[in-house]
Amino acid sequence: MSVNDKSYRQHGDGYAPDRRGNSTDRRRRKEWLLLVHGNGTSCPCTHCGRRLTFRTLEVDRITPGGSYARDNIQPACRRCNAQRSDNPRWLSPLAAAALNQ
Repeated sequence: MSVNDKSYRQHGDGYAPDRRGNSTDRRRRKEWLLLVHGNGTSCPCTHCGRRLTFRTLEVDRITPGGSYARDNIQPACRRCNAQRSDNPRWLSPLAAAALNQ
């Protein structure tokens, strides 16, 4: 594999393999989340509870910047995943509602 391949991304002052994996890896990861956290077809967003399908599910890393290992991923909707980003202090809508009760 050369540094010009699409599976490589610039990392610091060198190049490293794209840790997300290829399209098959990403598809299997989403299918696994749907099965483990839902009924195989849909599952709730970890942060807001919105119902997600294969098309709307995003793989959210529990430890931002960490690996895509199964023990470090959770299902998220686009909105929550984007809002959370790499902010460890972000409070999910479900957690905020629980605190307000």
